[in-house]
Amino acid sequence: MKQICKQKNSSLTFLIFFLFSISVDLAGQTNTANPYSQLLFPEFAKSTIMMKSGDTSSALLNYNTVDEEMIFDQQGIFRIVEHTEDIDTIYLHGGKFVPVGKAFYEVLVTGRISVYIQHKSRFTTKGTATAYGLTSQTNAPTRVTTVRAGNQVRNLELPDNVIVSPATVYWVKVKDEMHKFTTERQFLKIFPDYESPIKEFIKTNKLDLKISENLKKLGNYCNGLIR
Repeated sequence: MKQICKQKNSSLTFLIFFLFSISVDLAGQTNTANPYSQLLFPEFAKSTIMMKSGDTSSALLNYNTVDEEMIFDQQGIFRIVEHTEDIDTIYLHGGKFVPVGKAFYEVLVTGRISVYIQHKSRFTTKGTATAYGLTSQTNAPTRVTTVRAGNQVRNLELPDNVIVSPATVYWVKVKDEMHKFTTERQFLKIFPDYESPIKEFIKTNKLDLKISENLKKLGNYCNGLIR
């Protein structure tokens, strides 16, 4: 009888320890989530800023996809990177970003044909409960005040009823002219003389143009195809 009780106590102790381990692990996973959903990356990362003058500097950076601004973390205070006209390139999270106005586009491919991603999002309001357990949601843009104090400082906290909806745009640069596209059809129209081989390449390789690696493959193919 005593041995049975000991076995029960031992099993109970193991179960409590196992459940505690799971809860700690889940808590750790929650903490790794992106605390600011409008930012491109889950965390600020040490990045290199290369100026047109040739000078370089480093800062903890992330990218705000709603306001389309590069943000740096200055000891817990979030500020925008200004004077973008003087910046040549920013190297962030293993990617290469170049200024376009006050925004920054990620560079995927460079050459005769260059490919860029305009990481863009908008604020929308969460759905509200309706009859039969359904929700109604509006996709209309929602205005959220992000300026905290002064023109540089940004407040990244969002109201509970606001979510971030992606609105990514892709660009191809051909002969110094930028062309926007979001679908395969729009991309093919940029190259009317090469539509058939490009379409076949996309089909054969099963390329989803919303995936960065696939866009790189397509851009490199176009650089080899178009002379």
